[in-house]
Amino acid sequence: MKYREDEAFEEIKRRGKRMKQKHEQRVRYVLSASTVSLALVLLVTLSVFTGAGKAGSETLYGSFLMPAEAGSYVLTALIAFAFGVAITLSIKYYRNKEKNESISAKQPERGEED
Repeated sequence: MKYREDEAFEEIKRRGKRMKQKHEQRVRYVLSASTVSLALVLLVTLSVFTGAGKAGSETLYGSFLMPAEAGSYVLTALIAFAFGVAITLSIKYYRNKEKNESISAKQPERGEED
């Protein structure tokens, strides 16, 4: 036999840990890419809805009221808030999952207790 039983079990655990690390790294890359893309979408949305580049003829009083553009500011703020909450919850879920896995890894298995 190439491995004894305990060596084979350690090899399985080592490979499983490596697979989990690769999966976690992929998740980090996806979260990073989604954060960057959402930031770009937010910047584009702000520039489109707020009329960036348009020369207006508002008075000082009109610039405070902006009834036509106030809805776009609110919509952009709500979208940004929703994306922020979604990203925060996904990161929190991911960290809790890691924490639970590390706690369960520290606990001895049933057959190992003497």
